[in-house]
Amino acid sequence: MTRVVLLHGLGNNEMIFQPLAAHWRPGTQVHAPRLPWHSEGIAAWRHETDSASRLQDVLEAAPGGADVVVAHSFASVVLLDLLSRRAAAGDPLPVAGVVLVNPFYRSDADDFHWNMIAPTLDDFPRTMTESIRLRTTGRPIDADLLADMARRMTEWIGPYGWLRFFEAYLRTPLLPVAEVTTPALVIGCEQDRSAPVAEARHLAARLPAARALIEPGCGHFPMLERPAWFAGAVQDFAERAGPAPRPLSAAAPAAGI
Repeated sequence: MTRVVLLHGLGNNEMIFQPLAAHWRPGTQVHAPRLPWHSEGIAAWRHETDSASRLQDVLEAAPGGADVVVAHSFASVVLLDLLSRRAAAGDPLPVAGVVLVNPFYRSDADDFHWNMIAPTLDDFPRTMTESIRLRTTGRPIDADLLADMARRMTEWIGPYGWLRFFEAYLRTPLLPVAEVTTPALVIGCEQDRSAPVAEARHLAARLPAARALIEPGCGHFPMLERPAWFAGAVQDFAERAGPAPRPLSAAAPAAGI
């Protein structure tokens, strides 16, 4: 039995991983929790100042624990923060491996410039549009309605929600990633207009036990665009990583989704 925990990004929820359901191999137990920054929970989270601690609570509550943790977009930054904290404290996160999907990462604080703030902010509604469009491919939405839905989602996340993302991104150069020895797969996508694929490559090079896997044909949401490929990449990595050294929690296993 391989236990996989899936962590969604900002403004999404666990249903973003639903297309993977048909592609998991026998013996894979999947748990996709609804995280504090989910699409309907922003109001309760947007003033949060320590999302990594919140994520640790979520992982400890995962049924049966986790062998591999898969984190997408904003969640990958929060997971990297948690991994770095635990490694620096000499208490590595007890998982066999992690998959960081389209992460936001820079290793030098001087790589953040004033003139990048506006483009990053302006790109946010486009990312929300892409997420909604890909989740509704079976029932195409009028372009004006799609734009309105994305605008409303962006307004709901609001300035505090966006700042939580940007603050986490700004902290990435300060994370002691060189101390994180947990095996990692860093997935980047060449067509991603939100998280530059170069940052996935750079993070993989900085982590001591990581490798990059670059998908040339999709954008920020590979679990929606290429679910069979994505599930296969996660499971191939999980099989190489093996079981976790000890469970994150003692809770009884539950059926996967």
